Amino acid sequence: MELLVVTLAQINSAREADALARMRIISDTVRNAPGLLNARFYRSREPGTSYCMLTTWESAEWWQKAQERHAPRTLLLASPPGIFHTPPDQWLMQYLWGYSRPLAQPAVAAAHLALVRPEMAERVQHEWLESLRQQAIEPVLSFALLARSIEEEPATAAPLPVSPLPQGQTQEAHRQPSRQGTMFFNLLSWPGERYREDFYANEISQNVRGLLNRTAMVHVLTLDPM
Repeated sequence: MELLVVTLAQINSAREADALARMRIISDTVRNAPGLLNARFYRSREPGTSYCMLTTWESAEWWQKAQERHAPRTLLLASPPGIFHTPPDQWLMQYLWGYSRPLAQPAVAAAHLALVRPEMAERVQHEWLESLRQQAIEPVLSFALLARSIEEEPATAAPLPVSPLPQGQTQEAHRQPSRQGTMFFNLLSWPGERYREDFYANEISQNVRGLLNRTAMVHVLTLDPM
């Protein structure tokens, strides 16, 4: 089964040039990993500056083999001191849904990380999937995916930085142990800002936002593809 690994690293704003140079080295290294199917790298605009890395592996076995030389978190931890504020967060996930419209180039992107209460995980998954499927009917999205966390070793489990769901406004992050719920990851890309605004203004999207605000802690990143 394919494995999605989401890695999030917050950088020291005074070391942005060093962080970018380091991320380019990490990107080149990861893309040469045996068993890697796909890699996407993003730089966040807000809140703060961070890098979001999505790597898809053929299987958990290939991921384990990558730990010493090609795993994003391992490479980030080996960076020169002072570039990144804290040790990077990382989640192992399985894909639930994906969408791509090749003719629409992704110009604007956002990532939603939601830590959902255990008793609400199945309902949230169902409602979130249905909302994405309905909105994918209209030519608004250029790319999207939804994934859900899987069991992982305690040493690799990461807490969730929390902020309100869109649009755009976020608060200072608070962290909670990931064992308190199920983590969902939603990546969305649009051909332009107007499409992003239309997506969030849609009643279907607003209903899911309301559900997440009642049942989850949510962190939203506005992203630029690297």
